[in-house]
Amino acid sequence: MKIKNESNRLAKECIVTALIELMKVRDYHSISITDITRKAGVSRMAYYRNYTSKEDILNKYMDEVGISIHEKIVKMNTRDEIFDYYRALFEQLGEYRDLGITAYRAHLGELILENINKNMAMTFPPEDESAEARYRYLYLAGAFYNVFIEWLKNGRQEDCDEMARLCCTLTCEGCHIPRKEEKNNE
Repeated sequence: MKIKNESNRLAKECIVTALIELMKVRDYHSISITDITRKAGVSRMAYYRNYTSKEDILNKYMDEVGISIHEKIVKMNTRDEIFDYYRALFEQLGEYRDLGITAYRAHLGELILENINKNMAMTFPPEDESAEARYRYLYLAGAFYNVFIEWLKNGRQEDCDEMARLCCTLTCEGCHIPRKEEKNNE
């Protein structure tokens, strides 16, 4: 069973890599399942065992990236939670810059934004079910998305700490999310 799981993991990795590489040189909408499986060196059966569509590949991969970021932030457990969150986002997402910029250029920005929304809600769950709380997170996720894409398009000239400080400054000016120490003092 262990060999089968490893084989499946490798097939998924090859499929994701193949799709991203193909997206760098071809229009996303013209890429077929056959193109992906050939480039990945896997069978159509391996493809369909793991995915239902090209969007499914990207969604599942972005989910994995989001969970990785969330786990990293939870392990940090530091005093400046929002700064660490932004720095971790820039560090982690910067490592996946090929996916981010390629997906953006393929007009899949909404897919990226949807995953940023999910990650932000997972990492900083709203304290209540109010419309204001929901809109606050959507506002912050949208703002981060735009800053992140601009950072990628400009070749990541600023380091992750500088980008995290910028986002904290903009966040604190735009709307307030209670930091961990504020929550504990209430």
